[in-house]
Amino acid sequence: MDFSSFFATLGAMLPGIIGALLLLIVALILAWGLKRLTIKGLEKVGFSRRTQSWGMAKTEEEGQQYTETVGSIVYFATLLFFLPGILNGLNVGGVMDPIVNMFNKFFSYIPNILTAIVILVAGAYFCKFVKKLVHNLLLSLNIDKWYAKLTGSTTGADVNEGQIAEVLATVVYVLIFIPILTVALETLGIKSISEPIVAVLNQILSAIPNIITAAVLLIIGGVVAKLLGDLIENLLATTGVDKYSRYLNFRSEVSDVKISNITAAVVKGVLMLFFLVEAISVLNLEVLNTIGAAIIAYIPLVLSAIIILAVALIGGNILANFISKATGNKLFGEVIRYAIIVLGAFMILEQLHIAQTIVNAGFIIILGAAGLAVALAFGLGGRDFAARQLNKADKAIDEEIDKAEDNNNHTI
Repeated sequence: MDFSSFFATLGAMLPGIIGALLLLIVALILAWGLKRLTIKGLEKVGFSRRTQSWGMAKTEEEGQQYTETVGSIVYFATLLFFLPGILNGLNVGGVMDPIVNMFNKFFSYIPNILTAIVILVAGAYFCKFVKKLVHNLLLSLNIDKWYAKLTGSTTGADVNEGQIAEVLATVVYVLIFIPILTVALETLGIKSISEPIVAVLNQILSAIPNIITAAVLLIIGGVVAKLLGDLIENLLATTGVDKYSRYLNFRSEVSDVKISNITAAVVKGVLMLFFLVEAISVLNLEVLNTIGAAIIAYIPLVLSAIIILAVALIGGNILANFISKATGNKLFGEVIRYAIIVLGAFMILEQLHIAQTIVNAGFIIILGAAGLAVALAFGLGGRDFAARQLNKADKAIDEEIDKAEDNNNHTI
């Protein structure tokens, strides 16, 4: 065995081995120091408590485990950073070529990453400044009170003080931040990440004018609907039509429901639907346009259903009152009232095209069953009762006719 060549080789490798050992010691010390600094820094900023607020940890101990995990990641990342130099000292650096290339690419992106971070931080501060400025400006203009006046709501109950100003200021913040975010992503230079996100953000930016136009249309529609609805309500109230509102109740009793209020609400709703459909069409979204067209086509059916409901309620109440007074029996009146209301309900379902076959079949079955029940009741066990009721109704009708004739004779 040639010891001279062995010692010569060992002597040639010894400086590299010693350098690798020294570098390993430095790496271990530095990794340990960075780990401790990282853990201390995270404890200073309350990272474990933040993990609880973020929902990552349930207890303080779990949050501390996250802190230890971050410290361990820093520790092994530092060792990995020194590993290529250590292996090169041992003349086995070729094993680490893929990792070295990865580190080189990572470090080449560091300037872009830092630039993107600076852009985002500066942009966020700028957007926050503009948001605060807009918020204070809107508060000075009492935008919430104007909104409450336009919508007829009270600021204390329906609208929190400063809520509208906060929402509008947030919208301005987002509109300014989107271009800044786009620039930051393009600065990264990572096309596989930035290009899809930038494309989406550009689509959002291109849609912003249409969104603003749609929002303006909705605001104008709300104002027009309120003004016209209030005008119609006041006009109907001055005509005295509200005195007939009791006929809209099931039992013709006095209630808070007024014809003027219902008519105004229907007008407001229809106008807002028209403006909503127009705002949807401005967005140029095919699916929403189809939905809007379907809504417009369905409005006449809804209006006719509302008219049928009103006629059924009014007609049922009037006819029920007349029959109750004519016969002196409230039961007949109630039967007529609910029969007309049920008939109106079936007509409404038919008008709205809701399960037409089932509705028609159900109506025929109910009508046939009711007719059969009445026939059996009067035919088998209620002939005397029916005769008395019919005689009473006949006398009441004759009395009404005689009174009318007497009034006519006195008038002549």
